[in-house]
Amino acid sequence: MLFRLFQNYYAKYLLTICSIVGGYLALVFLDNFHNHNNQTLCLFKLATSIPCPGCGMGRATLALLNGDIPLSFSYNILCIPFTLAIIISLTWLTIDIFSRRTTFFNFVNQDIKKEYKFLLFSLLLIDWTINIIRL
Repeated sequence: MLFRLFQNYYAKYLLTICSIVGGYLALVFLDNFHNHNNQTLCLFKLATSIPCPGCGMGRATLALLNGDIPLSFSYNILCIPFTLAIIISLTWLTIDIFSRRTTFFNFVNQDIKKEYKFLLFSLLLIDWTINIIRL
């Protein structure tokens, strides 16, 4: 059934948009209603007691939405690039829907060059190191 949905142009785009928005809202709302008194929702941290590269992203997003950029950076430095990627993706998907093109999925399905993979891996490693040091 999901395969048939992805063959329908509008269903594929709307499902992607709903997934992005739903995931982002889940990140924000789960963190907003969670008590952080030495507790975490991160399964990696619960299993290893080491924070993952994404630890603090919910609090960082809440701080960013409240306009507190320095606090957002203090929770997780990847929050602002992540939020920008979400905004760009949603804008791009919306433009594709109205122009009836598939440029977003064509771009996403491309193979990433080794240099970019190395850059992304390095950024995640730096972020992870900062999260571990902050612990």
